[in-house]
Amino acid sequence: MADPDDAPRPVLSDPRLAIVVRSDDPARTAGRLQPVVDALAEAAAEAVVVVFDDDDPEALVGQVEGTDGVLVWADPLTGRGPRSALDSVLETIAGTGVWVSADPRVIDKIGTKDVLVTTRHLSWGSDTHRYPTLRDLRQEFPARLAASGTRVVKADRGNGGSGVWKVSLLHEGDGCGTAAGSAEVMVQHARQRDDTHVLTTLDEFMAGCAPVFVAWGGSGHLVDQPYAPRIAEGLVRCYLVQGTVVGFALQDPPATSPVATDKGTPRPAVLGVPSPKTMVAPDHPDFSALRRRLEDEWVPALRDGLDVSPEELPLLWDVDLIRGTPTESDPDPFVLCEINASSVIPFPPEAPAALATAARQRLHSIVRGVGTRPPRSGARSAGRDVGP
Repeated sequence: MADPDDAPRPVLSDPRLAIVVRSDDPARTAGRLQPVVDALAEAAAEAVVVVFDDDDPEALVGQVEGTDGVLVWADPLTGRGPRSALDSVLETIAGTGVWVSADPRVIDKIGTKDVLVTTRHLSWGSDTHRYPTLRDLRQEFPARLAASGTRVVKADRGNGGSGVWKVSLLHEGDGCGTAAGSAEVMVQHARQRDDTHVLTTLDEFMAGCAPVFVAWGGSGHLVDQPYAPRIAEGLVRCYLVQGTVVGFALQDPPATSPVATDKGTPRPAVLGVPSPKTMVAPDHPDFSALRRRLEDEWVPALRDGLDVSPEELPLLWDVDLIRGTPTESDPDPFVLCEINASSVIPFPPEAPAALATAARQRLHSIVRGVGTRPPRSGARSAGRDVGP
C-alpha cells in the first residue's frame, strides 16, 4: 500500500486574487497599484481590482467570489468614516476559506497605534501609554506632560496625520509633578502639512479629544509617547513583504526657520513631514545594520509578543522610525513612530515582484496544507466588472 506521504501534492496552477481598494480616490489608488497587478501577472497569478462600496458592503462577498486570495489596500479613515464595515465583510470572506491579507485581526495588533504600547519593551520603544477613556486622559496625561514637556498624542487609528497632535507645555508644572488644567499649551496637528499651531489650555485640548473615544463604536482611544526631537531630521520608512525588508524611504522635512510667535514661543518645525520620499534599495550598505535589526530582532520580537505567525504578517507593510538619541550601547538608535499595514502606497520598485512571489507561495502552502483549493462557484468573479 502506498504511503500517503508519497502522494502527489495538489498544485494551484492559476491562482486568482482580488485587490480590494477603499480610499477617497479609488481610481488613483488603483492606478498606483498597477505595478502589483503586473507583477502578479508575471508570476502567473490573475488579479483584478475591486472598489469597496460603503453603501453596499455585503456586495464585496459576491465580487470576490471565485478568488483564492484577497489583498487589501484600505485607508483606516476616509471621507466615509472608518473601515469597520469593510473589516466585518473581510472576516466573513476569510471564514469561507479565502486568504485575506492583511487580516483585520492582524491589523488590530500591528497596524494601529496600540503597537507603540505593546512593543515599548523593545529597543525601538519609548515611554508610551494608552488612554482607554477620556477620564484616563484627564487623570494621567497632565503629569506625563509635566515630566516630558512635550508629548505626541495619537488616536489609535488614522492615516495621513489624522488624530495626531504634538502638545507642548509652555510653562513649568505646578510644582506637584503635574500640569494644571489651566496651563497654556501649544498644540500642533500632524494633519496640517505646515507649521500651523494653536495656543490653548490643557483642559481645552483634552476636552477636544472627546470624539476620539466615541469612534469605532466606542472603542476608540488615545496613546501618547515622548516627542522625539530628531523628527526634525525626517523619518526612515522601512518596507517589508511579510518578514523580509524590500526597501527603505527617506522622508526629509523641508527646512523651516524658527519664527517667534506673538508670545515669544518658537514656532515648531513641520510635524507632518510632507515631503517626497527618496526610495532606497534594500541592500544599500548604509542601511545594512538597520535591515538586520528589523529582520533578526524587531520583527521576530513583534511576532512573538503579539502572537502573530510568519504567515499572518501582512503581504506588504511598513515601519516608520525616527532616529533616537545615541548612547554608548546603541550609537544609532531608532524610535518607533508607527506601523502602516492597511494601505501602503507608494512602495519601492522591488516590492511588487517580492509581493507576487510571496502571494503565490502563500497560496500554494494553503493548498498543500488542506489538500484542496478554496471552493469556487459561478462562471466568473463579479469583481471582474467592478474595477475603477
